Amino acid sequence: MKITKIGKIDGPGQDGAIYGSELFRFDHRGNCAVYNLEELCENDIPELNPIATFRLDNADLIVPHSNSVCFSCDFYEENDAYPLLYTNIYNNYEKAEERLLGVCCVYRIQRIGSEFKSTLVQLIKIGFCDDPSLWKASADEHGIRPHGNFVIDTDTHSLYAYVMRSEKLGSRYFRFDLPDVRDGEPDVRFSVKKVILGKKDIKEQFNGGYHHFMQGAILHKGLLYSTEGFDNDPVNHPAIRIIDLSNKQETYIDLLDIGIKKEPEFIDFYNGTCLYSDNPGNLYMLEL
Repeated sequence: MKITKIGKIDGPGQDGAIYGSELFRFDHRGNCAVYNLEELCENDIPELNPIATFRLDNADLIVPHSNSVCFSCDFYEENDAYPLLYTNIYNNYEKAEERLLGVCCVYRIQRIGSEFKSTLVQLIKIGFCDDPSLWKASADEHGIRPHGNFVIDTDTHSLYAYVMRSEKLGSRYFRFDLPDVRDGEPDVRFSVKKVILGKKDIKEQFNGGYHHFMQGAILHKGLLYSTEGFDNDPVNHPAIRIIDLSNKQETYIDLLDIGIKKEPEFIDFYNGTCLYSDNPGNLYMLEL
């Protein structure tokens, strides 16, 4: 394994997603900076400047944390330039009465000239987040664990949701059919349709190792890449976890062991190469 710093983007930031040569990097309040990855040079470590910035629709109301972000293979309209974007709710609602556990926001992204526009078009919610036999670690649990992360398998048109439970129980993964963007019942508060995925919708579930606080995630060729941990934390190490969804085997890469001390966040693939960024915006290439 080899990790090489290849550039710098703005920080602090959460996860993001790459489409074509454009990197969409989000913060925890729904703000996005878009970068052109063609500006990366082989023999240089450039500081990339955003080609555009925008804020997610309804961000003041719903406040997506963007702890895991990915593009689907589905388009809202046939002639759209970008497929649907999925981003999750996380611990922004830790102290709220309605904590929006297990919620994923679906956005239509449009480019108009040099500017970007986003439209919230659907919410997807895990309907059994209060069930300690499936999702929560215990009936009285009240922490950031039950919010969960989401990734999409574009090859099988599946939605994977996974959640930290406890160090003893590990993490649990669920696979669902990816809902059609026009499915769901009206949600009055957010003025979009909401799909609630219940126990009957589970296509597969399995347990894995305990994530030390979930950060960014992406699914690529049957492998789920998930970042975790905090800056130079002796317990919750900055790390990348790779889960093979075919055989449920995991590879754990401890970044602290190789001298990388900052909290990893964004992770995705560009031209077949795995890129990830830490919270301050240092951009790395990961060669396995």
